[in-house]
Amino acid sequence: MRNLDAERAYLRLKIAGRFQLEMSVGAAIPKEAIAEEVEGSPFLLAPDERDTLVRELEESFTTTQKRGAAVRAEYKPWLNKRRQDVDWYYWDRLRRYYMEGNRLPPQVVATLDTVTDEILDYCGNPVAEGEWKRRGMVMGHVQSGKTTNYSALICKAADAGYKVIILLAGITNSLRSQTQERIDDTFIGRKSVFNAAVIEGLPLQNYATKKRTPAYGTSRDRDFTEDAAGVFFSLEAHNEPIIFVTKKNSRTLETLFDWLETQQGGGRMSYPMLLIDDEADNASINTSKDPKKTTVINGYIRKILHKFYRSTYIGYTATPFANIFIDPDNESEMLGDDLFPRHFIKALDPPSNYVGASKIFAPKGDLRATTVRNIGDYQNTLPLAHKRNHLIGTLPDSLKEAVRVWCLTRGLRYLRGHEHQHCSMMINVSRFNDVQETVLGLVYAYLEAIRNALTANGGLPLQDVRDSLIGDLGATFEKEFSESGHGFGDVLPILDDALKGTVMLTVNMRGGTLDYARHRSTGLRVIAIGGLALSRGLTLEDLTVSYILRNTAASDTLMQMARWFGYRNGYEDLCRVYLPKVSLEHYEQVNEAIEELRSEVKRMQLNGLTPADFGLRVRESPTAIRITAASKMRTAKKMTIAQSYAGRHIEGYALFNDSEVNAENCAAVGDFLAALGSRELKEGHVLWTANGTQVLALLDRFQFADAHGDLKRVNGRRSLLGDYISDRLKADLEVWDVAIPHLQSGVSETPPLFGIPFPMRRRHAGMVVDVESEGASIFRVTGMKNRIADPGDVKFGMAQEELAAATAEREDPDGERGDSAFCRHRKRPLLLIHAFRTNGIATNTEGAKATLKLVDPVVSLSFALPTTAIRAVPRTYQVNKVYVVQLDMMAEPDDDQEAVEAGNV
Repeated sequence: MRNLDAERAYLRLKIAGRFQLEMSVGAAIPKEAIAEEVEGSPFLLAPDERDTLVRELEESFTTTQKRGAAVRAEYKPWLNKRRQDVDWYYWDRLRRYYMEGNRLPPQVVATLDTVTDEILDYCGNPVAEGEWKRRGMVMGHVQSGKTTNYSALICKAADAGYKVIILLAGITNSLRSQTQERIDDTFIGRKSVFNAAVIEGLPLQNYATKKRTPAYGTSRDRDFTEDAAGVFFSLEAHNEPIIFVTKKNSRTLETLFDWLETQQGGGRMSYPMLLIDDEADNASINTSKDPKKTTVINGYIRKILHKFYRSTYIGYTATPFANIFIDPDNESEMLGDDLFPRHFIKALDPPSNYVGASKIFAPKGDLRATTVRNIGDYQNTLPLAHKRNHLIGTLPDSLKEAVRVWCLTRGLRYLRGHEHQHCSMMINVSRFNDVQETVLGLVYAYLEAIRNALTANGGLPLQDVRDSLIGDLGATFEKEFSESGHGFGDVLPILDDALKGTVMLTVNMRGGTLDYARHRSTGLRVIAIGGLALSRGLTLEDLTVSYILRNTAASDTLMQMARWFGYRNGYEDLCRVYLPKVSLEHYEQVNEAIEELRSEVKRMQLNGLTPADFGLRVRESPTAIRITAASKMRTAKKMTIAQSYAGRHIEGYALFNDSEVNAENCAAVGDFLAALGSRELKEGHVLWTANGTQVLALLDRFQFADAHGDLKRVNGRRSLLGDYISDRLKADLEVWDVAIPHLQSGVSETPPLFGIPFPMRRRHAGMVVDVESEGASIFRVTGMKNRIADPGDVKFGMAQEELAAATAEREDPDGERGDSAFCRHRKRPLLLIHAFRTNGIATNTEGAKATLKLVDPVVSLSFALPTTAIRAVPRTYQVNKVYVVQLDMMAEPDDDQEAVEAGNV
């Protein structure tokens, strides 16, 4: 097929111009309109060319993206007043590069333009006189386009007048180099190589009528050094802005600071400076146990910021919990930290074609069933906890299968016309370099055996092949790709050719570079093996298969290991992720916590609250505490917690698998209901009214499993939710609705439960989890869903006007979803008493039948809380080792911190 770049660019501009209004709000373009534009174009297109253009344009124009939410302190908008006076050279050039070069969907570019305008407006006005500083944070998703966002922001900041731009690009050389290449592509416009005989321009330069180039103090192969070519002279010598892309390394930052000290006579500088901290939760945070001291990297970042009278700091991260934990001792210390995002926190929404944690790990995620593969055969060969000198003699069968799957995905993508696109596999099974090298050798030998078998037998008719490795490939194909649109007989003949040029390497502190740029025209086929270097920020282009065995329980680190998130247009059905069961459960939990954090941003935006409120509310919640490493919290012996449950539904989804405990809980509920008096029989539920003191007494008496950070007692004291309720007994939690949901049809229980005739619900999806460290057996009522209520339960007791307001919010694109919308609009809190039968049905974590000790009926509780104007009261809890374990703080050493302290990344 001939090159269609010109036709593609023409049609993109034509469609974008026709649907400019729809694109401005991130809406999708009707597919029939796209086909109509192609049909009516002035080009003579063959049928296959027409079909290709329609398919590509549909993929581009049907992608949508929302603008996200933000919380901010008061500020003075400035951008609109200056917009007409600014020469938007760098941004216009990048916008055309994205649009006309078919690199981003038009709606995504439109949203990018709007969102980066918003962020730039939150930054300081670079032409404003006097001394000022702005501090903010941008929350993205792993592999979702944060680099694209800050690249656009850098262009706009340079246009608006920022003179010095510093981009901190992670802690590894590989990530810094990759980030430098991205900045070359999107801002500099040429390859940043010092002392090059020929300056090599990049495609970006073709999208502007005149050529301008920013200065740069770092290059693709060289971090900042004092004698770096191009920056040994003063900042004053540059008419254009200057950018430094540096690693978060103490020596590098010290060198940069010392060089800045030589500028303008050694004093503070008047140039407006923008500092973007990529992976801002990694290495930047002050983790010193002494609150009067700072860690080295944190200290140098703050020194560099202080060097400029006018500065803006923006931290970019997908896992921002550590940033929220900055100075968690009290509000004044938190706000006194120069990196706390006191002025704004912006949460980005990813485009609709983004494949992220919710699609893969949420219980009802679109791609969970097709993508995730649980593995359990690694314990004897590659245990999660192992030492540096661990010996490996063979690969787990599951890893061999993953290698075969990668080979097959390469063949299938070849058949789909992706033969010149990248195709990557990631193997992350150890943080130790020596172990990684051993795994590399074993995988290399296995892949070579497969390729030798393909060379010898791949050309034979399928029925004549007797090779066992080919047989294994065929069995794996039938297991994984029987519905891919092709048969194994289609893949086998081209598989040897499809795998030619495959590169295998370790990517770690000893070296190993993923050079996708060099293979842009032919596509890089690579199997990358590593640890830390594959766990932070680094992009593996067209990653199709991931195999990960890691024992980190600091879930921000775990989530960052998920390099398989991103954009998989045309092959998302082929992607596979191999994980142990324990890791899958961690991913489910951290995804739920991060989504809760994003919901909190939206709630606080709706309520007009500030980043200071956000930090105090979220950083000490049990959900957030268990997400980051203990070193980033200063202490694991006591916690000062000021938890807010406003606008939330707290569900008791985990119970002790103990019939005696359940009987005691039933008795507690019976005594509670007997004291309430009259009841109303409603459709699908029974309704009472209670006072908060009665509800609190029931909560204190009820026994929840230790899996509940919100509902379990902390060291024998009242639960966190109990303390929250007790603070509001004379305010908005004084009067409660109480409801028992039940089946809307069926025969009432005999004898009536609690003396009330109603047909009980059934819960047959339960899971029994044995917690060896606690010697306890826990029953999760709805398996891994962390739920016990039905979606409509939170509506019970609400008036029509409350229901209408909640429904309207759910329909608002920027409003709350699910239970939270109804909780926000409740006038009174709701206690739900869940009574149900299990019929003795339960499974274990592996899906096999499990022993359920609970005897029907089973009871649990959940609490739907309205919003509140009362601030949460901080309380200090003494926490023991068991509680720390329950909050997932005890794990293998945090890779990031260990590497930073070693100073050899």
